[in-house]
Amino acid sequence: MKYKETPSQAADYLRQAVPLMVRNRIPPNPLNYALWYAYVSNQLPELNVALDSTLKTYGTCPNLLSEQLFRKHLVSDDAKDTEEIHNGLVNLVNTLHEQASVAWEQTDSYSAVLRESLEALTDFNLTDTDALPLESIIRTLSLKTEAINDATRLFQQQIDAAQSEIAALKQELHQTRQDASVDVLTDLFNRRVFDTELEQLMQLGSLQELSLILLDVDHFKRFNDTYGHLMGDKVLQYVGRILKDECAEPLIPVRFGGEEFAVIAPGLGKDATKAIAERLRKRIEAIRIRQKSSGSVISSITASFGITCLRSNDDHSTLIERADQALYQAKLQGRNRVCSDSDGQ
Repeated sequence: MKYKETPSQAADYLRQAVPLMVRNRIPPNPLNYALWYAYVSNQLPELNVALDSTLKTYGTCPNLLSEQLFRKHLVSDDAKDTEEIHNGLVNLVNTLHEQASVAWEQTDSYSAVLRESLEALTDFNLTDTDALPLESIIRTLSLKTEAINDATRLFQQQIDAAQSEIAALKQELHQTRQDASVDVLTDLFNRRVFDTELEQLMQLGSLQELSLILLDVDHFKRFNDTYGHLMGDKVLQYVGRILKDECAEPLIPVRFGGEEFAVIAPGLGKDATKAIAERLRKRIEAIRIRQKSSGSVISSITASFGITCLRSNDDHSTLIERADQALYQAKLQGRNRVCSDSDGQ
C-alpha cells in the first residue's frame, strides 16, 4: 500500500484511527496502527469489510487475525519481514546491479570501438599505408562482439539464478510464518497462538461470552505402545483434521500439547459449546484406521472433553485450570464423554 496523504490528511486519519482502536480494545502496536490507519482512509475496501466482520464476530480484532489481515492487505507476498530474508534480497539486487554494470561497460566499450572503426573505415584509402588496415578493424569488432555476448549471457544467467533464489526466499518466508504459529504435525494453531488469543479475548471481560474446550485422546500412551508412534501420529493428524473441519471461525482450534487439544470459543455460552464438544466427540469416536501390515481396522479411538466458561474474576491460568478439572472428571467417569465444570453443581 502506498501512502500519498499530505501531513494534515495523515494526522486527521490518525485522529480517527486511535479512538476506534481504543473503543474496540485493539492493542496499540505499529501493526495495528497501520491497519486502522488504512481502515479510516478507506483505500482498501476489502480490508474494511474484513475488519468490520471481525469486530462483529469477536468484539475486537485478535492479534492472530490482525497479523493475517496485515500480511494479506498491506504487505506483498514477497515481504521482507525478517532480517535474513531482507538481506538475501538485498544481496540479490546488489549482484544483479554489479552484473548490469559489467554488461553496460561492455556495451559502452563496444560502442566506442564501433565508432572508432566506422571513422577509420570512412577515412580508409587503399593507397594510404598509414590508415588502419581493414583486417585489423574486423578483428577488433569481432573480439568486442564476442565480449559483449559473453557479458550478456552471464547477466541472463544471473537473472535466472535470481529468480530461483527469490522463489526459495519466498518459500522460506512462508515456512517461517508457519513455524511461528502452526503445529507441523496437525496443521492446527500451536500453543503460542492459543496463549496470545486467549489472553486478548479475556480482556474483553463482560463484553462477550467466552468458552474453552480441552480434549485429550484417551489412553494415547497405551495406543502408542501397542501400535507404534507412526500410528499415534496418524491419530493426532485425524483429530486435527476433524477440529479444522468442525471449528470454523470464530472458533480457534489448537494443538495444546502432546495428545491434548483445545478450542477457544468466543461469543458462545455453555450449551452451544457443549454441543460443539459432543459433535467432536462423536466424530473422533468414528475414526477408523486400517493397519497396512495386518489389514486389521483400529476402531478404539476416543477422546474426553472438559469445558468451562469465562467468569468475571478469571485470569488466563484459572480458566485453563477449570477446563482441565472438567476434563479430569470426564476421564474419571469413564472417558469418551463431555463434562462441564458446572455439571452436578
